[in-house]
Amino acid sequence: MTPSVRPFAPEDAPAWLALVNRVTGRQTTLDAFHAEEARRTSAHFSRRWVVGEREELRGLAHLYAFPFDPPGFLHASILVAPEARGQGPGQALWHTLEAAARKHGAAGLAADVAETDSGSLRWAERRGFGVHAHRFASELDLMTFGETPHLPALARARARGVAFTDPGAAGGRTVERYLAFVADRLTETPDLAGHPRWPSAQVREALRLDGHGRLDWLILAVGPGGHWLGTAAVIPQRDLAHNLLTATHPEARGQGLALPLKLHAIRRARAAGFRVMRTNNHSQNAPMLAVNRRLGFESRPGRYALHLPLAATSGA
Repeated sequence: MTPSVRPFAPEDAPAWLALVNRVTGRQTTLDAFHAEEARRTSAHFSRRWVVGEREELRGLAHLYAFPFDPPGFLHASILVAPEARGQGPGQALWHTLEAAARKHGAAGLAADVAETDSGSLRWAERRGFGVHAHRFASELDLMTFGETPHLPALARARARGVAFTDPGAAGGRTVERYLAFVADRLTETPDLAGHPRWPSAQVREALRLDGHGRLDWLILAVGPGGHWLGTAAVIPQRDLAHNLLTATHPEARGQGLALPLKLHAIRRARAAGFRVMRTNNHSQNAPMLAVNRRLGFESRPGRYALHLPLAATSGA
C-alpha cells in the first residue's frame, strides 16, 4: 500500500525538526526553525509534505526557491527515517514533490546530497538527477588562529594605499552602493556565473540586514581615490560566524587582497566572541581555496549539487 502523503502543518514542526536532526546529525533548535520560516516571505515559494503522524513522521519533503539554484529551478529535499527506507515513503514524497514542481512551472529541480551518502546519490540518479557541482564547507578555529604569519600581506596592501573599512557608519546611500557592489561580485562567482544579477533586496536578505546581520562585518577594501576593490561579508549564524562571500573587483585581482579581507573579518568575529568561522567553497574556485588553506581553514565532507531539467523527463 502506497504511504499517504499530506501537507505539512505547523504542529508538525517539532517532529519534522526531530527527524531532520536525527538523520542529518544537526542540532537545529525549534526557535531557529521558526526564525528561518519567518524569513521566507510570500514571494519565496515553499511547500512541505510529510508521511506519518505528528510524533512519528516517517518521511518529509520540502520544495522551495533557493537563490543559488539556476533561474526557474526549485530546490528539492526529501528525507526518510532509516527504519522506513525501502517501504515507499520516499517514492510517494517524490511523486508529490515532482508533480507540485511541474504544476508550478519549474524549469527543473536542484538537490544536494552528502558526498559520503552514496545510497541517496544513487536514489537521486535513478530519478534523473545528474551531478552539477561539488561544494564543501571549511572551518577555522578562531580560538587557536594566529594572525602573525599573515600580517605581511596586510602590510603590503596598506603600503599600496588600501584601507579596510565597512559601510556600517556611512549612511544609507553607502549601504545601497555596497549592496550593488556585492550583487556585481556575486555574478562573478562559480556559483552564480550566468545567473541574473540579484536585486538589492535579495542581497540585503542574504546579508540578514533586516535581522541579525551586522554592517560592521561587511569588510571593504578601498583603494586610493576611494575605489572599492573588494569585500568580505560575514553574518552571525547561530554559534558560528559565516563568511558568506569574499570577492575582489576584476581590476583588483591578483593583488593579494583576499587574505587581508578575510583577516579583518576574522578579527571582528573573534572580537565578538565567536569560536568558529565557516565558509562554503565551490571545488572550482582554486584561488579562494588556496587563500583558505593559507589561513588554516579545514575542509569538511562536502555535498554534490544535483540538477534535473524537468523538460527532459516524462513526469512518470
